[in-house]
Amino acid sequence: MKDFLKKYDYLLQYSEFMAEAIVEKWKIWHVDDDTSGEGHWEDPPWMFTPAIAARYAMLVYIPDSPISNIKDLSELKDRAAEMAGVPKQALPLTRNLMIGDMATRIFREFNDFDYELLMSAKEAVEILMEVVRKPVDTRLQDDKERNAIKAKRECYDDSKYLLTEIRKLMSQLKEEAVDVEEHIKETAFKKGKMEILAEKAVKS
Repeated sequence: MKDFLKKYDYLLQYSEFMAEAIVEKWKIWHVDDDTSGEGHWEDPPWMFTPAIAARYAMLVYIPDSPISNIKDLSELKDRAAEMAGVPKQALPLTRNLMIGDMATRIFREFNDFDYELLMSAKEAVEILMEVVRKPVDTRLQDDKERNAIKAKRECYDDSKYLLTEIRKLMSQLKEEAVDVEEHIKETAFKKGKMEILAEKAVKS
């Protein structure tokens, strides 16, 4: 793993991987006195050591990661968290904004829309399935319970659609038989100019 991380340590020059820049972007104003409005800035509650976060993001999102053979995204993330030494209190990382920014930077460097779309679709399914798995609170009023059930059904349908698209894309990429190492050299992975293609946000 050391050789892999060394190969991509140039990514650490970007602000998405720097502690000061992360805090500056995501710091939270905490009000100490409601009357005067006086308060202080706090680090975001989901933040942990950026160096560890960087190792995790590289293991998950860089295509020639030493654990890229793990196709199930949840399993891949669990293994990456273990290898990177992510503290247990920081888990899960599905909606961690620091990791999201790091992943976006990696995608920009990689500059491959098919791969980015595949990973983004897997991320979306993971978020959707959180809603599907979440039990409906039977203490809710009838209308709220119906809305909760409806939301679960819609997330389930969206997950099915995305899974179908993921399978198509994986099949397409397999047919193309792209050599990842060569592809990285041929694309702008180390130049990075393209913006992230798409992102789907789901409110549970």
